[in-house]
Amino acid sequence: MKNFQNTLLLAALALSLSFAACHNHGEDEDDKVAPVVTITSPTADASISGAVTLAGTVTDENSLHELTITITKDADGSTLFTIPASETDVHDLTSYTIAKTWTPTGITAETAVTLNAVAEDHGGNKTTQTVKFKVK
Repeated sequence: MKNFQNTLLLAALALSLSFAACHNHGEDEDDKVAPVVTITSPTADASISGAVTLAGTVTDENSLHELTITITKDADGSTLFTIPASETDVHDLTSYTIAKTWTPTGITAETAVTLNAVAEDHGGNKTTQTVKFKVK
């Protein structure tokens, strides 16, 4: 009886993990087209004081898997801001609108930064869109 209970417990655990896992990431061998990432704000070489509006779109002809957005300081590569994939919730969508705000802190002089938006679809195709700008 104990072995039967353990077997049932393991089966239930395996079933719940299969529902929680991404059902087809990297398995869509026919998908050869990478997602399209378009950043409309900030614009390249902009000089921004105060809050920075992050805006754009991410699309994929089949379905998106994840999107990560980071802003790093050009001088030393340190990360100033991150929106992890867990917070963008693009999974299984074909289109996503980026609408976020970042308010820089601890910056005392005009500072060159880079925004990177990295999107991946279920075929494992990745696209990175980069925008360089300045904050003060």
